[in-house]
Amino acid sequence: MENIGRYRIIGELGRGAMGVVYHAIDPSIGRSVAIKTIRIRDINDTQQREKLRERLFREARSAGVLSHPNIVTIYDMDEVDGLAYIAMAYVNGPTLEKILASDKPLSGANMLRILRQAALGLDYAHGKGIVHRDVKPANIMTDEDGSVKITDFGIAKLTTVTGMTETRTVVGTPNYMSPEQVQGLAVDGRSDQFSLAVIAYEILTGERPFQGEHLSTIVYKIVHEEAAEVNRLNGTLTPQIHEVLRRGLAKKAEDRYPSCSNFVGALELACAESRGWKTLTAGGAAAMPTMGVPRTAKLENAPLPMLETSEQSRAVRSSFLGPLLMSLFVVLAVAGVIVWQAGLLPAGLIPPGLFGHGHENNQAAATPQTPPTPEPPPPAPELKPAGQQSDAPPADTQPQVAGSTESQAPAQPATSAPVDTAPAKPSPFEPSAKAPSQPTEIVKVPSPRDQDVWVTTNPPGAKAVLDDNFSQSCQTPCMLHGAGGIHRLSISQAGFESESREIHIGDSAIDVPPISLRRPSGTLMVTTSPTGASVRINGKLVPQTTPAQITLPPGTYSVTVEKGGRSQTQRIDLHEDTIYIRIPLEQ
Repeated sequence: MENIGRYRIIGELGRGAMGVVYHAIDPSIGRSVAIKTIRIRDINDTQQREKLRERLFREARSAGVLSHPNIVTIYDMDEVDGLAYIAMAYVNGPTLEKILASDKPLSGANMLRILRQAALGLDYAHGKGIVHRDVKPANIMTDEDGSVKITDFGIAKLTTVTGMTETRTVVGTPNYMSPEQVQGLAVDGRSDQFSLAVIAYEILTGERPFQGEHLSTIVYKIVHEEAAEVNRLNGTLTPQIHEVLRRGLAKKAEDRYPSCSNFVGALELACAESRGWKTLTAGGAAAMPTMGVPRTAKLENAPLPMLETSEQSRAVRSSFLGPLLMSLFVVLAVAGVIVWQAGLLPAGLIPPGLFGHGHENNQAAATPQTPPTPEPPPPAPELKPAGQQSDAPPADTQPQVAGSTESQAPAQPATSAPVDTAPAKPSPFEPSAKAPSQPTEIVKVPSPRDQDVWVTTNPPGAKAVLDDNFSQSCQTPCMLHGAGGIHRLSISQAGFESESREIHIGDSAIDVPPISLRRPSGTLMVTTSPTGASVRINGKLVPQTTPAQITLPPGTYSVTVEKGGRSQTQRIDLHEDTIYIRIPLEQ
């Protein structure tokens, strides 16, 4: 390929599942650019292809407003023969992924420099209401001048929504995703902070905090398990450094730092208070001496190994069976989320709290249960009309056997075999004919996913708020997020009148028509006797004669009327209302 649009191809920079990234030249101004291609022609469904194309342009436009020294600038986007492409600034340097793949560890000073600049770029985007969603070493680039730039804003979100082939790449390596993201929940800037904390953890220890051979294992650890203490993987690190990473990797977004810069600042302070710390290369933790208690077990007062009894054997099997079943459940659930995000399933089919259960069950399976307290005898079964009598009482009236040491049951003769008085436990896979009918469980369908609301104003820089939720405000041009339905959009900016619009959000992103802001004003109604007098405001002649209607910003003014050699002056205080003044000119 020699050209894409007006751009002349120089060489290939890399390949991905969605397309190829080229180094090219813009011949009109001789500027080097990187061209990222997206093969939308591979989608056979015409409606889906058009929907993707619309989404591509919207995401590119939203990313295009991110003018920041630590974000790769987007110049242009177009489509040629079913091949959409994005032209962006060319960064002449390696990605953080390539740097970490080398045999030489990244120095601590360079680590903090890269994280600091990345945090500044992310926080700027979050202020615009844009979340990256795919912060990872491959999307953090270093230029030859030492600057750090984040790439692929908007494109990451695109792949999770459209279900294109790159989605398999993103979901196939979810090590950097936040718990809320892998569960398909709404995300904000703190999700990117979690990803940045994963990168910091990896640089410091040479290992990712959440690893596994299978996708289900990684997802389960991200949602439920805490990362190993960094000082156990790298003996030069301190508990203070681990505490900063622990907060950045908190399972709940509200437990993390307010911003990415706050996280990096806390990490810099912890590192400054620690002496002799250093980073590790990938796999370098294996060569470090073991620090403290091994991660696999606690050895305090550990007894010598003993042969397992049958009860112990069953407990061991149970402890392995629980996680195994949970892993299978997570795999099916993640697959459901992927298909749902691809638009192939209804939105209500996968609850948001999909991964929020099961961990407690695993603990319950491995912990001996306290015997239940004996319950009083059940009431006598209700008599039924003839023909409806059951051979056995209902399941809920079967005699219960208490697990206490003082049994209420009569002793059995010594010559007879023990009789198990406990009722047979019904199989969980077969409905019991004797079990009482249960009311149908009502499953609450979750609300639709939030959609993007793109807001622009003239002039820019206004504060946009949806439904008076000021915690989710942004500065125009920017993107808000809202569920389907009718919403109130409020716009405010110092020196201008506040505006509001009623908008309707459907099942796709929307662009709000540009909103022109007006400066606040009042109206001055001037009349004279006789009429036809000229009017001066603060000495400046206005193009009206009395009676005159003059619109002015709020303030204090000197109003002078003149006619036939006579003049009169009056001072007035004008607010955002209408003032009527009558000035006589007669002798």
